[in-house]
Amino acid sequence: MSVIADGIDEARKAAREELRRGATQLKVFVSGGVVFPSAAHPTIYEYSLDELRAIVEEAQSRGTYVMAHVYTDEGVRRCLRAGVRSIEHANFVSEDTVAAMAQHGAYLDPTFISLVQRIESAPDTGLARTIVDNLKATVAKGRQVYQWARRYQLPIGFGTDLWGPEAQKSQVREFVMRADLDDPPNIIASATRINAELLMQGGNLGVIAPGAYADLLVVAGDPLRDVTVLTDPRKNLKLIMKDGVMYKNEL
Repeated sequence: MSVIADGIDEARKAAREELRRGATQLKVFVSGGVVFPSAAHPTIYEYSLDELRAIVEEAQSRGTYVMAHVYTDEGVRRCLRAGVRSIEHANFVSEDTVAAMAQHGAYLDPTFISLVQRIESAPDTGLARTIVDNLKATVAKGRQVYQWARRYQLPIGFGTDLWGPEAQKSQVREFVMRADLDDPPNIIASATRINAELLMQGGNLGVIAPGAYADLLVVAGDPLRDVTVLTDPRKNLKLIMKDGVMYKNEL
């Protein structure tokens, strides 16, 4: 799933190889993670500015972009200077850095459920109490970042950072994670129109319009009033259409 690359030439080569294999976007790990006992574990940054610029340059040369796993303030600022398009997580950034993200036109992808799922599954996975406490603090800080993002009208994407068949069952719960932080129409826009723009698929995804891909849902209930109706797809999704093909129809 990943490649270790050190130095500008290695970073550039790794980016080219992934793109040759058919990658539609590139993701870089610009800081460490938070599933560790110490809040200090997310290193300030993992790549130099020149390494990041080389990766971004390769992505842009093929008409695509770079997203960054990054938690720290300096790490995010380095991403912005390099031209990274999407910031994944960003739980430890300052309000000034959120303002800078807005100025650079960057997207924020908070992925709350990835942390909450790890907290809830800790008894089964044996995650240490110190790690769980660190994750809880990380979620709390991320909620503050989300509020700043709204203040500066930052485009907020809708991702989960969950993989594997068991974890993916929790993906729709990202709607719940945001229910007390944002209005339902904004959350719906995050999962549709804003995600489409982030993916450079505006006009194809996230809209109902001639020529679009016709990915449509008919929901029992009004998600613009209560976004949590989307968290029970078996019960509440009455019609599912993808690219014009009907996969479910209970109307």
